[in-house]
This record gives sequence, structure tokens and C-alpha cells, in this order.
Amino acid sequence: MKKGVIIVAIVAGVLFSQARHTQAQAEDWRCNNELIRGTYGFTVQGTKLGGLGPTGQQVGVAITEFDGKGNLTQIDTVTIDGKVVADFSHTPATGTYTLNPNCTGTFTIDFTDGRPPVTTAFVVVYGGAEIDTVVTSAGGAQGILATGSVGKRRFF
Repeated sequence: MKKGVIIVAIVAGVLFSQARHTQAQAEDWRCNNELIRGTYGFTVQGTKLGGLGPTGQQVGVAITEFDGKGNLTQIDTVTIDGKVVADFSHTPATGTYTLNPNCTGTFTIDFTDGRPPVTTAFVVVYGGAEIDTVVTSAGGAQGILATGSVGKRRFF
């Protein structure tokens, strides 16, 4: 009888251990703010639908540095409908970001050149080598920018 109880206890322990391991894999412990620490080059494409200034097709490039602690800085050049609305000469924008354990996150960029703050949702893929984003609001309003970007880690 004691032998049967011991075997049941061992089996239960193994099953509990496997259940905890499976749960841990669902949320990758490596997906945190530190994972994307470094510099990324982004390409930006989409449409500016409203707000101040020109509207139309938007394209741009950006260099964003994530500090691993939830802060970022960015410089960029952007054109809308063929007009340059920002270039690399402006004071770098600053912002904050959060990367969740499931490798999704958000970041907000506060520009220094008069553009409204932009909030994005993002996913981190390829072990942190790439960040794919979509703008979710500009100046606190949705529907102004239908824009996404792909950022690739600049140095490994």
C-alpha cells in the first residue's frame, strides 16, 4: 500500500512539473524590455488620413534606440504626399515602451517638432531581431494614421 502511495505521489509530481513547464513556454521569459535593448532601423509606410498638415501617402525611415528599461529615442525622416514633413535634423523624439512576456507591446513617441505623440502596438519576432508595428493613435485620436513599420536590429 505504501509503495502504491509513493508511486502515485511521484507521478503527480511529474505531471505537475510538466504542467508548469508547458505554462512557462506560453509566455517567453525572454520577452521583456531588455530583449529589444539596442538600435533598430525602421521603414514606415501608410496613409495620413487627417489631422493638421498634409494628408496622403506616408513613407519614412527612422532610427530608434531602446534602452532596455522602457525608454526610447528616435530620429526620422517622413514624407506625406511627397512633401517632407520631418527630417533627421530635428531634435530626437523621446518615448516609452513596454514589452510583454508574449512578445507583444506598445510604445509612445513624443516628437519635438510639433507632430502629435504617436502610440503603436508592436510584436517582436525573430528573437528580437525585428519589431513590426502598427500605429493605434496619434495625438490621442484614432483614425488619423493608417501606418505600420518594420524595424530591424541595427547591430547584433
